[in-house]
Amino acid sequence: MTARNLLLLLILLMVFACKQDQLSTPTQNLERGLPDETSLNVRLSEYTNERLDYVIEAQRMERFTDRRLLYGYQVTLTSYDRFGVISSVVRADTTIVDDARNIIFANGNASFETPDGNLKTSKMVWERNLDELSAPGYVVLSRSGDILRGTNLRTNAKFSYATLDAVSAEGIIDEADFDW
Repeated sequence: MTARNLLLLLILLMVFACKQDQLSTPTQNLERGLPDETSLNVRLSEYTNERLDYVIEAQRMERFTDRRLLYGYQVTLTSYDRFGVISSVVRADTTIVDDARNIIFANGNASFETPDGNLKTSKMVWERNLDELSAPGYVVLSRSGDILRGTNLRTNAKFSYATLDAVSAEGIIDEADFDW
């Protein structure tokens, strides 16, 4: 093969190899359902204006930055009051923290513990802006040695009131507390 034929072959290869079609291959967009970050054995502290707001500990956590969502698995979420004292502890198999709406969803073996009492259920929603807890299923609420069982709970984080359906109770009743 002569140098001229070799040069011609090389030019032809370069022309066909460098087509514009080959250089601009389209790529697919990432699915919206994929997290921006996935972490294992996590401890995350969330601050509001230099004050510790809550600490999440999870075996696995997925973060969606643009939607301000955290999905946690095997979670313990400890909230603090403005003085830095533990105000509540939420435990659940799965937890979604919606920072945009300031709502916490807890599912599977969910519990909410405060110095004022304890709540155990399978699913609960804590709307932190309203300080309202709701649990649509069966619940066990214990406070000061008294136990309430029922469904469809609505209360606040201090358990100062409780609205339940299909209620049963154990404890000491003071007739002055009832308005029949």
